[in-house]
Amino acid sequence: MQFCKECFNDPEIRADIENLSIKGKCPICSKEDVSLFDFDIHHEISNVVEYLSSILKLYVPESKHFGVFSESMFRTIEDSLLEDWNIFSGSKEQVKRIIEEFVSISLDLSNKIITEKVYIPELYDESYLDNNCFMGKYTWNDFKKYLRNINRFHSKYIKLDLLENLLKETEIQVRQGTNFYRARVSNQRGNRGFTRKEMWAPPDDLATPGRANSRGQSCLYLSNKKKTAVKEIRAHAFDYVTIATFRLVRDINILDLTLITHNSPYYSEVNKINYLINEKLLKEIESDLAKPMSRWDSELDYLPTQYISDFAKFLGYDGVKYKSTFDNSSYNIALFDSSACNCIYHANFLIDALDYKLNKVK
Repeated sequence: MQFCKECFNDPEIRADIENLSIKGKCPICSKEDVSLFDFDIHHEISNVVEYLSSILKLYVPESKHFGVFSESMFRTIEDSLLEDWNIFSGSKEQVKRIIEEFVSISLDLSNKIITEKVYIPELYDESYLDNNCFMGKYTWNDFKKYLRNINRFHSKYIKLDLLENLLKETEIQVRQGTNFYRARVSNQRGNRGFTRKEMWAPPDDLATPGRANSRGQSCLYLSNKKKTAVKEIRAHAFDYVTIATFRLVRDINILDLTLITHNSPYYSEVNKINYLINEKLLKEIESDLAKPMSRWDSELDYLPTQYISDFAKFLGYDGVKYKSTFDNSSYNIALFDSSACNCIYHANFLIDALDYKLNKVK
């Protein structure tokens, strides 16, 4: 049995195969001069067998299910693997071929996962979800609707102890002396711009809602690049903008929400089912954190991400880091306590040109 690195998306499996010594043409995807995994040679010196087995063992054939069920619970093994995980890169037929060959030489896996439709029982066990998924049986959209339209301050949807453990994995330290930037449109001041004092976070009573703060809660939004700071305030051509440089006066501990999701279920010794049920929700949170907001959006659209940020503040973190919606190579920090930095420089600029990228709406 042979397959190649290019048959997979998962970075751990790809790296493991790449470290092996054989190259050639892949019998699965037909790509040439690629790193190959050969079961007869590598099954005892590589982690690939263990990686694949740990996922395949989760699936139970339809004939093993007893009790009430819905047809939507059951899928073919290839559909399940492609929809549940980002492990394989090939087509459904290629995935099926790899799994058929893998199961045929495995001592632990039943051939029934090939011949029958399969499911993961824990995904339909409310008690299991209640104990292991930070939203129990509910979806992220359920939570957003509840937060927006029913009860803003108390919710049965999120299990905070489980969410805290997941967020802890994203904790990072940003060192004293690191520089960040804030921009403000200053047309009303002309080329004079804002004073250094006016470039700090607004007082609580004047604070407007943002991605990480509610109305009335002061928060200092900073970017790691000057141009990103200007893009974040949606400045127009021929606007005057004041840009200030802020430098951290102490180390800060923040949640890096750009790391809230993971590229692989093998990134640690995490329970694979727990990874699956929580990762889907974390990806929805990540999507909301990165979603651009237009001037016509309601401040209510910020509520879900404000909830996550507010929880980070409650846990004692200094702020949260999230991706810039305008520049994939940049990031922003919402700093809860602005005394962690000093404003060391500020200057006014005139924006003399903008580059527009147009995407046709279908």
